[in-house]
Amino acid sequence: MKSICYSSRGQTVFGYAHVPQTRGKAPAILMCHGFTGCAQEGSRLFVRFAEQACRLGFYVMRIDFLGSGNSELDFATYTTPSGWIEDAKNGIRFLKEQPEVDPDRIAILGVSLGGFTALMTGAETDVAAVVGWAPVLNPAKTFRGILTENNWDYLLAGNRTIEYIYCGNHFAVGSKFVQDLERMSVTESLKRYRDIPVLIMQGSSDAVIDPQDSVKLKQSGVFPFQHVMVEGEEHSFLLHEKSNFSTTLDFLRRALLAV
Repeated sequence: MKSICYSSRGQTVFGYAHVPQTRGKAPAILMCHGFTGCAQEGSRLFVRFAEQACRLGFYVMRIDFLGSGNSELDFATYTTPSGWIEDAKNGIRFLKEQPEVDPDRIAILGVSLGGFTALMTGAETDVAAVVGWAPVLNPAKTFRGILTENNWDYLLAGNRTIEYIYCGNHFAVGSKFVQDLERMSVTESLKRYRDIPVLIMQGSSDAVIDPQDSVKLKQSGVFPFQHVMVEGEEHSFLLHEKSNFSTTLDFLRRALLAV
């Protein structure tokens, strides 16, 4: 594992690269953490996945979005959906420039808001596969539930910031965050997708994301993707980690190693 950094939004994104011991150029995975998360994610979930994927021959890069993790920037200022998409797009560009990476075999994977970011980024840049673990698919509904209706409407008015605690996490969030989410649609982004494989995994016991959001998206037929409902899994994606990793890596092997 080595530290990496690249430029985005006029600042520096920090992260970590797990480089496989393989000959030739390797397929790569960009990992996107969730809201208030970081490059390692809860209980080092991302670290364990990256290590396992690296052993299978994948170059894996875990990043801290600007304002999160090792970034010294203000969370409320830099934590915006459009900003995260920009950070992810620049991460894809960075990966394409790495001598160990095959630029035609890059996937993006994210959890929760990072899953939303992965799906939105996949519609705007050249990637070979996309994975969402418990992705935010109905952003306005989800974050109205997290922030409460009153706080959402207060922030939506513009040029405001609030301090908030959710599930033990203390954070500040600004108006740009909710304004972005109010206008963004995963469904509309998926309509712009090319013929690339997409995996969406959702826990049936998720208390943050409504499990029916992914079911309804699948039923809409807007884009053909692989949908996996993980029975008993929660938002953390830790309860069935072994099988979650296995399902994801099987998908990525088919998507990237066959190219």
